[in-house]
Amino acid sequence: MGTSKRCWRSGLVAALCWCFAFSFAPVLLAQQATVPNPQFEAVRATILEAVKDGSVPSVSVAVAKGGRIIWEESFGWANREKMIPATPHTMYSMASISKPISTTGLMVLVDQGKVDLKAPVNKYIVPAELKAFEWNAADATVTHILNHTSGLPLHYSAFYLDEPQRQPPAFTESIRRYGILVHPPGAVYQYANFAFGLVDHIITKVSGRAFREFMKTEVFLPLGLTRTSIDVEPGLEDYQAVRYDTRGNPVPFYISDHPGASQVYSSAHD
Repeated sequence: MGTSKRCWRSGLVAALCWCFAFSFAPVLLAQQATVPNPQFEAVRATILEAVKDGSVPSVSVAVAKGGRIIWEESFGWANREKMIPATPHTMYSMASISKPISTTGLMVLVDQGKVDLKAPVNKYIVPAELKAFEWNAADATVTHILNHTSGLPLHYSAFYLDEPQRQPPAFTESIRRYGILVHPPGAVYQYANFAFGLVDHIITKVSGRAFREFMKTEVFLPLGLTRTSIDVEPGLEDYQAVRYDTRGNPVPFYISDHPGASQVYSSAHD
């Protein structure tokens, strides 16, 4: 896997997964897997207090040094209603941390010579295309979408599974609606979720495989990441940490039209 594998490993030196909300279930404090180093006691005490007072329902922590986990521990409930405790293998939404993970997948194709970072984005998304009214959209390169300088705006969408009447459009339709540059390519840094929708779309177009399947077979499984997936893969539902709002109510599962930006789930152990 070359460069992409090294980048992924270096990015997993430490993982701290938080699921914020108030919890009214019986307090469950710690499920310890690795004895913490005394240097982490202050952090551990802070986490214990947050779980005890109901500030967060669960926290999972994994800290690695020199390729070895030196502290791994979970606190609280992954699923308050079912009273499922959090463990180091509990899967949390990575939210925008999905972006560097999706980039790792794209870099697999770069390593294989199938994607050129300097090439226009439009080369890889035909028949769809980015557009611009004031400048040349063909100047937006793959590198630009990776470093948020493509000229695309922020963009965000959410489709809740308890609203089946609302489904995400095909991404080619999203490109038609929202793939419009509002800045000259390379000129302005603008955090852009839509750009990473393009990343997963390019992976699908170039590889000929669904984004979820590509990431599983080319990134997650080769690295031994068995509790990491795009969304929560069928069969892993019992490992999912439930999201809660600030009133302690479960938040329905939701997806977007840009999974490469925000739809990776993973565990602290992974």
